[in-house]
Amino acid sequence: MPNSTFTQSDSLFSVTAVEYELESIFQAPFFTESAILKKFLSFIVQETILGRSNCLKEYTIAIKVLDKPLNFNPQENGIVRIHAGRLRRALSRYYSEMGRNDQIVITIPKGKYVPLFANRSNPLDAALIDRELQEDSFIPDEEDNIVIAVLPFICSANVGLTKSFADGLCLQISSRLMRLHHTSVIAYQAIKNLVETQPDYKELGASVGFNYVITGGVQLARQKVRVNIQLIECASYKQVWSETFERNLSGLNVFEIEDELCQYAVDQVEELGDRKYSADKMLMHSHV
Repeated sequence: MPNSTFTQSDSLFSVTAVEYELESIFQAPFFTESAILKKFLSFIVQETILGRSNCLKEYTIAIKVLDKPLNFNPQENGIVRIHAGRLRRALSRYYSEMGRNDQIVITIPKGKYVPLFANRSNPLDAALIDRELQEDSFIPDEEDNIVIAVLPFICSANVGLTKSFADGLCLQISSRLMRLHHTSVIAYQAIKNLVETQPDYKELGASVGFNYVITGGVQLARQKVRVNIQLIECASYKQVWSETFERNLSGLNVFEIEDELCQYAVDQVEELGDRKYSADKMLMHSHV
């Protein structure tokens, strides 16, 4: 399988043929809508074509593709691995849909960043293709489910009662959402760490696998707390629901206020789930 040396005379894996395959891949909507995926794949393919695949390290990709600073530390920040996983799933989706008849197949082995170029017509390559794509298999049905993440609320002060109240509210919402049918929840503590490295929740949602977020802000002035809570669809940035609450806050009623606001948010997600479930049932019956 050619992977490090490319010449124009190579009938299948020529530079022109591989670049043409890239153009075909980038016609897929999930690549068209993501500048990061396109830049990531273009970079690792071009570096391989130019014989520099040995330079494809996590640090290099962070600097060249994700525009991270020179002091970027891969051990402390997993953003490259997140986008690499997202890219593998996108390639799997492309080759199971639009590119299912493409002769050249580009895959990225897990744990590595050097792309492999396989010939679908070659039986040995075909076995490798099947294994690679199955490991990163894309399941379209998951798009219809509600997968939600609670992002850390913006606080007027990052210490003291305000921060404690905001974190407690987020944890409570995340915990309560687990009880809903037709809804999956990304662990709050995991999202809390990841959102610092990837603030765009559309990109983060695509890489981690959630399609809705609950976010908001908390302000505290004397003994009065103002909380804004929003439910947002990641793909469109559409605000599905938003409400602002003002309550008198003291050390004695923190839990009661958290429970009250949490219930408001959970009710909105439950209503969204009911609407989607009812719409799916109606669509199903219409095809019977």
